[in-house]
This record gives sequence, structure tokens and C-alpha cells, in this order.
Amino acid sequence: MAAFDTFKKLFPLVRVRARLAQAAIDALICLAAFGCAYVVRFDGDIPQSFSDQLIHYAPFLVVARAVVHLVLGVYRVVWRYVGVSELLLFVRSVALVSLVLLAMRLFLPADLVALKIPISVIVIEAMFTFLGMSAVRLGRRILHERQGRQSKSDSDRAPTLLVGAGQAGLAIAKETQRSPALGMEPIGFLDDSNAKVGMQVAGLRVFGTISDADAVLRRTRARKLLITSNKISADTIVELMDIARANGAEVRTVPGLFEILDKDVSAASLREVRIEDLLSRDPVPPSMSVDELRELYSGKKIMVTGAGGSIGSELCRQLMRMEPARLLLVERDENNLFEIHRELSGGSLVDVCTPVLCDVSSEKDTERVFRKYAPEVVFHAAAFKHVPMMERFPYAAVRNNVFSTQRLAQLAHEHNVTSFVMISTDKAVKPTSVMGATKRLAEMIVQNIGRSSPTHFSCVRFGNVLGSRGSVVPIFRRQILAGGPVTVTHPEATRYFMTIPEAANLVIQAATQGDSGEVLLLDMGEPVKIMHLARKMIRLLGYTEQQCPIKIIGTRAGEKLFEELRTDLEEVEQTPLRKIFRVHPETFDWPEIELILQRLDFAVRANDDKGVRQALGDLGIGYQASPPRSASGSFPAV
Repeated sequence: MAAFDTFKKLFPLVRVRARLAQAAIDALICLAAFGCAYVVRFDGDIPQSFSDQLIHYAPFLVVARAVVHLVLGVYRVVWRYVGVSELLLFVRSVALVSLVLLAMRLFLPADLVALKIPISVIVIEAMFTFLGMSAVRLGRRILHERQGRQSKSDSDRAPTLLVGAGQAGLAIAKETQRSPALGMEPIGFLDDSNAKVGMQVAGLRVFGTISDADAVLRRTRARKLLITSNKISADTIVELMDIARANGAEVRTVPGLFEILDKDVSAASLREVRIEDLLSRDPVPPSMSVDELRELYSGKKIMVTGAGGSIGSELCRQLMRMEPARLLLVERDENNLFEIHRELSGGSLVDVCTPVLCDVSSEKDTERVFRKYAPEVVFHAAAFKHVPMMERFPYAAVRNNVFSTQRLAQLAHEHNVTSFVMISTDKAVKPTSVMGATKRLAEMIVQNIGRSSPTHFSCVRFGNVLGSRGSVVPIFRRQILAGGPVTVTHPEATRYFMTIPEAANLVIQAATQGDSGEVLLLDMGEPVKIMHLARKMIRLLGYTEQQCPIKIIGTRAGEKLFEELRTDLEEVEQTPLRKIFRVHPETFDWPEIELILQRLDFAVRANDDKGVRQALGDLGIGYQASPPRSASGSFPAV
């Protein structure tokens, strides 16, 4: 009874009976392998002395192998999922005992010859033991997979063609084969390499190259097309979608690089093709891994303002992987705060993620947060961002984007925050809008405070993020699904785009770079024409331009046709991190800026829109005060 209790303590998370049965089977395999080794060695005629050796050694060999299995964790392996790594574990376990027997054979004194097992017996026994144990475990896996296949009939599983016969394709093929509940029956591959055509991967044939998609879909009658690589170009994806649609097949893809970060691609992560996949299919691995970032952020108290917004919420998701001591979710919108806190806390009893309902434009409330929680790192993502709306309410733009940033930065300095990062925008470059001018002024404030503070201050500047609330993609989607028209401000309008996960990851990396007060620039790639974006989205959702027309409505107040990431006078140099650059901004006269800030403060308190515009126009940053044009209408903020 005592031995049974001890065994239960060794395996608190599994059934004891199952493990005892496994140990018993291993013992029988070991005995059979040992006996067969002698039979093979002596051609079935075992001398008496070696028969005695077999009888005396057998119990000790069984115990030795059981102990080594126990120590190495062989009995913690779940048979139904056994694979190469588990088989290597068996190899180590079997080899260790066999090496001990071999050492005894070689180094025991000559007068103990009766204890010396023949080398051939040791080798044969090891082979038989390994083969027997492997066969039993692999047999369990085969039985499990066969039972799984029987649980879902073939008629319920869609014949599926996989695009990309690389590592990700191999992993997804194996998972769909052994997981019938996914509803996919992989039948073969397409690949961009001619060398793989006709070959087999995971038991599936590579039918042809990607250019053969139409013929292969017709021949195989596949009902699903899985894109298993995020290296396939956007144009190729669009072509595959058109071909699949013509053949009545669904299209799924793997998530983008920055969506998965340190996770493995799996069949469970497959999703519909999104517009993000058609605009950013050139993945660049992060310069810093999650483990490297974890070393910098682990154990720290981190505050994120605007935590319920598009960028703020993604920053929070990625920062949670860095294992902070506390993550402060600062947000003034109760619903957004509730949603992001519920998502990140996940019912955990460990109170790492702390919601803070606070408007950063309130000086007293914000100071109370700093006193209570003493954050060490601050990511300032809270801001008013919609250009047409800020043209209507310029005083609100200054109050939130300028003075809130100034107070936050000053509090970070006074409370000895280690690092302060402000999220900026490409609209701060040669601004033509109130929103852009307020963000450039906020950059100047952070730069000035950073010059003389022990806190490391930085601004990270980038363009539009795909899929953020109120941005062009969700608005276009709603317009297309409603039957159109899709409204575009100008046929030549272009914007820089980046996915939300990629932008957030680069911001977290950028926070580790440079000297205090610097402006860091994210490489946004090539700008995208809004007209081309609209056309791609119409095709993505299965419509034509005849079914869903595009309407040109003219630019709105404060909008530019082309956004810029830097001015002509700003010098840019590469940082040690990919896709992150250091900007040497134009110099400015801070005493003069202070006077303008005083004018802005007076104008904001008086809700004086004209005074706000005139003060911003006197900054010398390119913004020109002008009477506001009508910003009415429902069309995308691009």
C-alpha cells in the first residue's frame, strides 16, 4: 500500500492504473527482448552457463530499465501523441542501461567472467527492446488516429489543397490528417518550386506549381484551398482567390508573422484571407525575439494609456507576454476598458493586469495614478486621431493631444519613470490638419523634456494601421457589404499602411533604442493607393466594380493626397533594429514654443477655435491656419 501511495505522488496528474499497465508492458518487452537476444546469439541452443546468466540478470535488467524510464520521464509521455522527440527519449533510456551493461562487460575482473554478458547479446537486446517499446507506442498512436477518423465521416471532411509544401505546410497537413474534427481532408500540395512537383510531403503528392492551381482544383475537385505560407505575394493571393471562387472552393490562410510572434503555425490558427494579407505580405522577422524583450520588460510596472484603442490594446496583448510585474490599462472609455481587461485577465487569479478608468486630460486623476502605482515604463497611445473630427473641434485636439501629453511626460519625469514612449503619426510631418499639428507639437514637447531628464523619452512615428476603428478598411467593408458605393476622396490619394500587431511589436522594440528625446520612425514600406485598396477589397469580398461601384467624393478639410514620414530637413539613419530608423528632427526655439503653448492654453479654455488655429500656424512646422471646410458626410478617414 505504501508503494502504491508513493507511485501516486510521482504521477499526480495521470491515472495510476494506466501508468502501471504501461510499466508492466515495458517489463514484458524487456524480458522478451533479453531472452530473444540470447536465442539469436546462440542460434537457439543456449549453453547452461548462459541460461543461468539470463535467469539471474533478467530481474535486474527489468528494474534498471524501469528506473531509468522513470527518471527520464518516459512514463509521462502520452502514447497517443508519440512522435520523433518521444522516440529519441526511448533511445536515450535504452542506450543508458545498455552502456552500463557494456561497461560491466569490458571492465569487470577476469575472475567474474560469469557476470560478463556477451557484447552481441547487449546490442541485440537493446535493439529488440527499443523496437518493442516503439512498436507498442506507435501502435497506440495509429489506433487513436484511426478512431478519430471514424468519429467524422469522410463525407463531412472537405477535400483540401494546400499551397506551400514547406515546414508550415507539413505541420498543417499532419494536424489536419490526425484531427478530423477540423473538417479538412488534405489531398495534396501546390508549391512555387518546380523541384517539388511530383514529390510527396507527409504522404501527400505535390500536384504542381501555384500557376497550375486552376487545373489542379478542377482535377481534384478540392473544396478548400489553404495558403500555408505568409511569403506568398499579394497579387498571387488575389489570383488564387479568383481561381478558387470560380471553382467553388473556400480560401484560408495562416496568420501574419506579427500575429503569431513566438507561436507555431497550426491548423487551428487558419483564418479567412484579410485585406491585411494583400497589403503586407513581405514579412520581416522581428530583430528582437520575445525572450529578448522579456528580459527588458519582465518584472516591471508598465502603463499603457489609451489601452482600449486599436494600438493601445495590441500593445497590452504583446506586453502581457513579457511577464510584467503589473500592466496598467489606462483608458477613459469604460466599455473599451472592460473589454481589454476581460480579454487579458482571462479569469486569472494573479492580478497582473490592472484596469484604471482615467482620463489623461485630467491632471489630478493622472497624478493620482502615478502616485498609487509608480509605473516604470509608460506607453502613451491615447490621442484623438480622426482628421475631419479634429477640424471641427480643434480646441479638443489641443487639450487631448498636446496638454495631456505634456502633463504625462512631466509626471513621468517627476516620478522617475525609466522609459516614456509617445505614439506619433506621419500626419505630424508638414501638417495640413489640426490633428497633425497637435501631434508634431506633442513630439516637440517630449523632445524638450527628454533633453534634461533621467527618464528615457522617445516618440515613435508611423502611418495608418490596417483595421483600426474608424479607419478605411472597416469602413470600406461596410460599404461593400451594403452594396456600395465605396467612397474614395481622390483617385491619386495614397497612404502608408501597417498591420496593428506589427506596429505594436515595432513600438515595443523601438522603446529600447536611442538617446532620450529622439524621434524613431517605423519603415512602412511602399505607400498604397486608396483606389487600389478599394478595388482589392471589392474582389476580396467577392464582388465586381459593376456590382459595387467606386465614387470619388473629394478631399476633406485637413487631408493631404500623399502622407510623408519625414521632412526634407530631417535626417534619417538606421538603428540596429530592422525597420526602425532614427530621425534627427528640425531644431526649434523652445522659449518661443512656450509662448505659443500659453496662447493655446488660453484659447482652449475659451473654446476659441480660431485662436487655436492661429497659434498652431505660428509654430513654423508647415501648418497654415485656414477657415474650416465642411467635414460632413460619412466616408473613410484615410
